[in-house]
Amino acid sequence: MASQAASKAISFAYNGTIASTLRKFAWTNLWGGREYGLQFHDTYFEPAPEVTEALRRLNLKEPHLFDQRKIRLSRAHTLALHGEKLPKAEWTQWDQESWYLKPYLDEIEAEKKARAESSGLIPPYEMKQH
Repeated sequence: MASQAASKAISFAYNGTIASTLRKFAWTNLWGGREYGLQFHDTYFEPAPEVTEALRRLNLKEPHLFDQRKIRLSRAHTLALHGEKLPKAEWTQWDQESWYLKPYLDEIEAEKKARAESSGLIPPYEMKQH
């Protein structure tokens, strides 16, 4: 899959052996979203302005990934409402994780930093909607 190849190119602020091992351990043993077929970024809090903007950009640039996210969330909500989990064979595996919002979130953070350094203006997606 293209998303799997893209996930290998993702770099984190702390990308050493220990950080990668801790990230994988926490994802595998401490996070319960994989039992519902979710990817980690599926659980990001949507009312956060940065996440809302990242999802908007994802929908514009890669609508198929946005649609896959909505399908995963819908299935997970349905399973949770019925008190069920996926069979273990269908749980999300570590090598399927794509961190699909990270490039957009990094882009937004870089824009915020550049805007703050140059003009000090507030980005439009952070303004209160009235």
